[in-house]
Amino acid sequence: MSNTAASPFRKLSRGCRAAFLIVFCAGCAERIVVPKLWDEQALEGWALPLANGLEPVHVPPEMYYAAPVDNLRTYPVYHPDREPPGYRESLLARGPQPLIEPEKLRTRADWIEAGRRVFEELDTCATRSDDPEVLAHFTDAKAVDAYRDASHDVMTKDGILLDYRWVVDSDRKLKLSFSSCSGCHTRILPDGSLLPGAPSNFDLSDAPAVGRMLNQLRLTPGKSYGQEVYAQHGVPWLADDEHARLRDLPDEQLSAFLSQETGEPPGTMFARFNGSPLYETRMADLRGVKDRKFLDATATHRNRGTADIARYGIMVEFAESGAFGPHRLLPPELKVPVRPPDEALYALALYVESLGPAKSPYPFDDQARRGKALFESEGCVKCHTPPLYTNNKLVPVPGFDPPASEEVNERRVNTDPGLALRTRKGTGFYKVPSLRGVWYRGLYEHNGSVASLEDWFDPRRLSPDYVPTGWRAPGVSQRAVPGHEFGLDLAAEDKAALIAFLRTL
Repeated sequence: MSNTAASPFRKLSRGCRAAFLIVFCAGCAERIVVPKLWDEQALEGWALPLANGLEPVHVPPEMYYAAPVDNLRTYPVYHPDREPPGYRESLLARGPQPLIEPEKLRTRADWIEAGRRVFEELDTCATRSDDPEVLAHFTDAKAVDAYRDASHDVMTKDGILLDYRWVVDSDRKLKLSFSSCSGCHTRILPDGSLLPGAPSNFDLSDAPAVGRMLNQLRLTPGKSYGQEVYAQHGVPWLADDEHARLRDLPDEQLSAFLSQETGEPPGTMFARFNGSPLYETRMADLRGVKDRKFLDATATHRNRGTADIARYGIMVEFAESGAFGPHRLLPPELKVPVRPPDEALYALALYVESLGPAKSPYPFDDQARRGKALFESEGCVKCHTPPLYTNNKLVPVPGFDPPASEEVNERRVNTDPGLALRTRKGTGFYKVPSLRGVWYRGLYEHNGSVASLEDWFDPRRLSPDYVPTGWRAPGVSQRAVPGHEFGLDLAAEDKAALIAFLRTL
């Protein structure tokens, strides 16, 4: 079950073996062990409970492994004017090809390289389409250009349209699909280069052909738009759940409400399945994830190692249950439609773990050196501890009082509790983020409410009449961005020095 919402639901989302496979390196003792990933014992204790004590219920392993395996390569989609002659014909001539061939992988480097291919080529299988209208759109340069701008349907210097993939399906037909991992976790830098693992800063177009593909992702076919929204985001254990009113709105009225300009740059925000269009989250930065103890902004799941990263990929793309304690939000007849080989997701996790922090282009000059001294003297290191620049702990939100734990931060920063208490991702916590890579992320705070570090250190953001420079929420023109008041009272030159240092991380 994909977590990506269907059109016109663009704002709601973005979106094996029973035994171990053991591969020994030739001439050395190194080995790669791929466990059965979706395993009841491994799932035990992986997810944090919600703030009210409800436990997430995962898709049963027997249901997951009953799904047919999809292990197909995909290929870049070119702008029609840049497509090599005979390109599509050559793909068809190759026929269906395997995405991963574990028997050919001998070393850790082999596995990481295979994971890179999975990262780039894994597609959202349920969107595959050979609809003549879809194929016609991506064959017509004028049609593509009519919906392409600086942030939608971005084209690389080689003429490749990011976020789309060609696939020769098992029926030997050439179909168009969407990128899975790379579409949300690849960033275009100012020089035009791509930074894999970083939050996306581009988005799909609004072309009707793209909408036809997205429509295949409906979780509640035949139901109203509001019922679809509620299936993805409703929180029935809250007596005053805001999503209940969305469920009952007429389709056109709900579409108009959710389509309002919310302030964030395209591609940077995600309502997420189990999240909310009312409390969106910024795209996650996967670089450096190997050193994070928790996954997701609200620490919904622990990161106990490579298998957990692979497991998380399975959950968000193929096996979301929508179940919490006794509450079942998805239709009971829904099954996992397809699944990748465990080896593909494990290779993907090894690749993602290999993506360390990107080297900053900002110089560590005298101003940054002064900012580093301020960072230390102001006590920032207590939560953002070098060298990871996070202490990997959890910060309770206002209104939540967890039992004492070594995993819980002593400091509270009074961050807006919406995502952490009023959604299905509501653990009552936010994780302390790493500051490595803040120079490229583009939006700050779990909601992505501000667009620059200068905005983050602007005390005006605490005022209710503040106009957020990032995400505002549907129908909202101004609101406070509370929390993390550290550094707001620094002199202007000290703030500039601190920001200069942060940009070097």
